[in-house]
Amino acid sequence: MIVVAVGAVLASPAMSQTQAQQDRLDQVGRYVVTAPICERLGMTVDSELPNKADAGVTAETASWKLDGATLERLKNEAVGRQGAMFTTDLEAASAAAKTDAQLRALRTVLLGYGRTCVAATSDPIFSKLILAPPGYDLERAATDMADSMLEAGGLASWQTPGIQARGDLMMLAGTCRAKIGAARSDALVREFGSTNDPRVRGYYKRSFDEGLADQTIISTLAGCNRAIQRNRAKIGTGAR
Repeated sequence: MIVVAVGAVLASPAMSQTQAQQDRLDQVGRYVVTAPICERLGMTVDSELPNKADAGVTAETASWKLDGATLERLKNEAVGRQGAMFTTDLEAASAAAKTDAQLRALRTVLLGYGRTCVAATSDPIFSKLILAPPGYDLERAATDMADSMLEAGGLASWQTPGIQARGDLMMLAGTCRAKIGAARSDALVREFGSTNDPRVRGYYKRSFDEGLADQTIISTLAGCNRAIQRNRAKIGTGAR
């Protein structure tokens, strides 16, 4: 059975398979490991993919003349190798995404995995297990996924300095609500939290809720007034 895991790769060399067979098993492993990302990129992934892929590989490799134990080991080694590379690439890119250039790098990594997903949709084994919707736009899907990973840090592609400043002010409206009063808090939300963009609206709401959940961030009314004034000034500079 193909195991979806990113654990240690077995060290024993595989001597009995050809290079073409090894390449095919690596390709299968790559599709299995990437499948969860395919789903996050907007594709439909069969819930039984590991088992069905395993059955497909067993059928496809029937003519390879490898004994069952060897084939099982080779399959799991291939998944292990691909899983290790996948984890290293994605975690490194995500953790490093602190600047606009690094944000673009994360999107590039996701595009690469998205291309693997697209290739899987025409593979003999995976074409019925990983499906792209009609009119699928990989560029848009990769951008949206990168944004979802980086929104909390203010690095999503749509988070302009102005939007970030308003998000900070929404957080202040929440955390300072008990000190400035509900009326003034609501007024800040009405003045600076209005938008027709559902992504931005959700960001403002989450920012407000995060502030409301911890009203000890700023301990005094004077501190709240200073913070609100600073953020109003940021918005007043014309940042978009």
